Amino acid sequence: MSGARHTILPEPSAPLAEGSAHLREALNKALPLRPKHRAALPGGIARLSNLLTVDRDQLPPDYMSRPEHLAAYLHWFLPWNVQRQGRLLEGLSLDLPAGARILDLGAGPFTFLVALWLARPELRERELRYLAVDRAEPALKAGRRLFQALAGDDAPWHVDTSRRLPRTGRADLLVAANYVNELEADRAGRQRGPDLDPAERTMADWERLLDPAGRLLVVEPGVRTAAARLVRLRAGALARGWRAIAPCPHQETCPVPGRHGGSWCHFAADAVGTPRWLAALGKSAKLPKERVSLSFLLMTRDGLTDGNPGQVRVVSDTFSLPDRKQGCYGCSDKGLVLLRSGLGGGAGGPVSGDLVRVRWPDLIERDPRSRALVVDYDVGSRRRRRP
Repeated sequence: MSGARHTILPEPSAPLAEGSAHLREALNKALPLRPKHRAALPGGIARLSNLLTVDRDQLPPDYMSRPEHLAAYLHWFLPWNVQRQGRLLEGLSLDLPAGARILDLGAGPFTFLVALWLARPELRERELRYLAVDRAEPALKAGRRLFQALAGDDAPWHVDTSRRLPRTGRADLLVAANYVNELEADRAGRQRGPDLDPAERTMADWERLLDPAGRLLVVEPGVRTAAARLVRLRAGALARGWRAIAPCPHQETCPVPGRHGGSWCHFAADAVGTPRWLAALGKSAKLPKERVSLSFLLMTRDGLTDGNPGQVRVVSDTFSLPDRKQGCYGCSDKGLVLLRSGLGGGAGGPVSGDLVRVRWPDLIERDPRSRALVVDYDVGSRRRRRP
């Protein structure tokens, strides 16, 4: 893995950077565009971006089945999601033994599988079983062709697709990336009765699909509304006996729930290693990107995980404090924490996603703005292993 410091979003490793640089070639091989469609690509990307953000209520439910939107997603949104998810996969301790079964809900054109292939080359020789579930058959077919163009015909990963959710399963890893928002939209107005709240109902549905020792990975955009959904999902999971592995260093109530005006749990990093072709396409579509960000949950029902009690997960960028000090916010079993250090220039301090050790103060001091517990931070105390 890249760098001496392990964090949620490490800089791209050489395999991920090289694979992303060659992703356009794989796309052109698997899903070639006619010249007129390629010329129209920047406009299509801009239109889809608008539908996915400011005009989401106008987004067609079957947008991934429409050629214009699918082309825009494949050539812009998929590569950027591969960047985000690939860096996350490099930062997480997420081993998959030979024979592991992956169930990908809302898989689209195999975005997660592509990220896994590029970011974790040590898994490429293991026999893994992957089931992609999505209602858009064109997206599934495109994903199969793209993965074959990347991995070749001899890859030991067994890949299958389905347009329907399995009734039961024994997956070792259930993946839901950019899926919870669509799940909530599908269920809007259909929650009735006092039996379970929506988050617990979702977890009950997913439990049927997982091995008792399996893990759940949910990834969403790093925006307030998406993070708030994950906070609700986490609460529903904890109520059913699940345990948070990452990013949470504890099993207590989330101190950054994303309420209006408050902080939310997300992680961001500079978009280093962006392929030139992708940056040029963003410039043409007037959608330049300088940072990648996401919110996520990694959870399990296996009681072997002990979490990280007494430690702090950094959940913000560094900012200036009075007296030439600097600070950043963190999440802990004691609630929200303000990590304060005297590194006026900012070099060597914690960054978004770091898991750090702290010494709790004898005297309680609260930040007057956020009411966070103030903890003086020693640069040498950063934890140096995967979250």
